[in-house]
Amino acid sequence: MHLCGELLQNPALIGFLDNIPGMVYAIKLHRKKGGKVTISVQKIYNFLCSVKLAVTLFFLLAIGSIAGTLIEQGLPPEEYIKEYGERWYYWISLLRLTDVYHNWWFSLLLALLAINLAVCLSKRLPYIWRAYSAVDCDFTHNLVENFKHHTVIQFQGNIEEAKRKVEDILKGRKYKLWFENNPQNISILAAKGAIGRLGSPISHISIFLILIGAVLSSAVGFRSFYPFFEGEPVYIQEGNFSVVMDKFWIDYYENGGIKDYFSNLSVIDNGKMVTTKTIQVNDPLQYKGVWFYQSSYGTAWDRLDKVYIRITDKKSGKVVADETLDFRKEKGVAGTDLRLTASNFVSHFAFDSQTKQIFAKSAEHENPAVQLEINEGGKLIATPWIFYKYPNMFPIEKSKYNFVLAGYTAPQYSGLQIAKDPGVNLVWAGSILLMVGLFVSFFIFHRRFWIKIEPSEKNTLIYIGGITNKDHFGFEKEMDGIIKSF
Repeated sequence: MHLCGELLQNPALIGFLDNIPGMVYAIKLHRKKGGKVTISVQKIYNFLCSVKLAVTLFFLLAIGSIAGTLIEQGLPPEEYIKEYGERWYYWISLLRLTDVYHNWWFSLLLALLAINLAVCLSKRLPYIWRAYSAVDCDFTHNLVENFKHHTVIQFQGNIEEAKRKVEDILKGRKYKLWFENNPQNISILAAKGAIGRLGSPISHISIFLILIGAVLSSAVGFRSFYPFFEGEPVYIQEGNFSVVMDKFWIDYYENGGIKDYFSNLSVIDNGKMVTTKTIQVNDPLQYKGVWFYQSSYGTAWDRLDKVYIRITDKKSGKVVADETLDFRKEKGVAGTDLRLTASNFVSHFAFDSQTKQIFAKSAEHENPAVQLEINEGGKLIATPWIFYKYPNMFPIEKSKYNFVLAGYTAPQYSGLQIAKDPGVNLVWAGSILLMVGLFVSFFIFHRRFWIKIEPSEKNTLIYIGGITNKDHFGFEKEMDGIIKSF
């Protein structure tokens, strides 16, 4: 505290800090020889408001957005493995390109861009505000003659008549006037469209709101994919409620093409059903800020309804039985001492040699396999995987029977995108404000005239000069019209 007090009492340092433009000071402490601590200023501030930083951030955000557009977001791992292969999926997963817009590095880039925008705005806003609000009628005709657009009019009348004529002409063109009457002359400042100066700050603030909304959605919101099966509740942890799909169906055209597909959803909160809605593409369900979008549908990759098993005698090769098993329900085979259970299913069989895990390589039924629990003579003798496309690939040595996967039926699922986007209102507000800012910037121009009225020997001289912040061609035309009005 003693050290900081000494530093902040240094008049030269205070003067230096006061001369830095803007409202934000970035102060960095570093130790020099002899143990003295000094303050170096401006480096971080200049970095945060630099154009190079903004361009770099836009470039990196563009790359991330392109990746998020080309790579479909929020799908199960097996979908990415099927599409890109295991090698590319490793890098996609490592960089979290399956959920780009909720990625930590994407949120960091957005936050940095928001800071860059805020610091730049803090630097420019004081100058813009002064140009917007400044009113100064204390000037000479020499100032007026220094403007690029200026002229001198010889008016036949006294200065009061000249003042009334100027007032009538400029008020007719919607100018606001300020007067300063002196014994020997009259000074008039005329201005309109001052709000046009605020178009740029309004646009910057709107982009800042959009970025803050995006950061909020990225940090607090979420987006994921869930397969829903009829009658099975899915717990939504982010909202602390459950959703059940009561029914799923598809509408077809007369030629057999798919017209649309629907999911009837019920929301259960605190053990009670609070709402029900049938959703379809572009007509989602919303509850507690969580949105459920109809995204896709397909056939289950990890479960079945029915499993058809053909059992043959190893010695004779004769068919012993054709059994229909309910998934994960044990059933005895008539005339034998067998009891069978179809305990697991994968649509595209794959084996991870490192983890020793079996998994579905994709949701497509390219290599379907069922794990069968075989009880023979009251004992569990084997739990083999049997393959639909490769029957009898692995004979069961301990059994006197062969088991063939003759077929199966799998339930359909409804694929729903689930999202919570707490920043969406800020994004909408920023988008509307951006339209306002762009309109103000492009269609409202800040035009000002400085008029000095002075008497001369034979008549009254009216000195007129003006400037505009934009649309110089239109300003020249208006000035010509004002001059002709005299």
